[in-house]
Amino acid sequence: MERYLKDNFEMPSKNSSTEALRRWRSAVANVKNRRRRFRMVADLNKRNQDEVKRREIQKI
Repeated sequence: MERYLKDNFEMPSKNSSTEALRRWRSAVANVKNRRRRFRMVADLNKRNQDEVKRREIQKI
C-alpha cells in the first residue's frame, strides 16, 4: 500500500532547497513587482546568516 501511494501520489517537498530557489529566482529575474512576487519565498541571504549564527552558537 505504501509503495502504491509513493509511486502514484508523490508530492514535492514544501521546503525547497537553496539551489532550487536560486534557479527559480534566476528564471523569473525580470518581474514587474518584485516585492509581491517574492513575498512568500524565503530570503536566501537571511537564511544563510541565520545558519551561520546557529553554527556559532553551537560552537560555544
